[in-house]
Amino acid sequence: MPVPFEGLLPYAIMTAFFGLAGHGTGFIRYWDNGWKNDRFNLDAWDEKMMERDFLLTGVKRGQSSDPIAPEHFKTSHIQLQRYWTPYRDQYFIFRERLYRGYVTGEWDFS
Repeated sequence: MPVPFEGLLPYAIMTAFFGLAGHGTGFIRYWDNGWKNDRFNLDAWDEKMMERDFLLTGVKRGQSSDPIAPEHFKTSHIQLQRYWTPYRDQYFIFRERLYRGYVTGEWDFS
């Protein structure tokens, strides 16, 4: 028994909006990351270099080719935006928490 064509229109609309949501989320992450792909499997060295780049340029993915650091680099410190979570009264970066849970499947926030 054939499927009536009226039933295919809602499925086409749902498929289109799921695709739009997926590509829109990917575009926002790409744009938010300085027009670069996301980093993954970062170790302590990468985190430290991202902190240094943030102090030098003001963005985590920015790099500077100046041979001498700016004057404010000597005395500056990082104030990361953190979000409160009820999990064990700890604070996490919201994007890092989403990355851990949804991408890797590791929901252990310790």
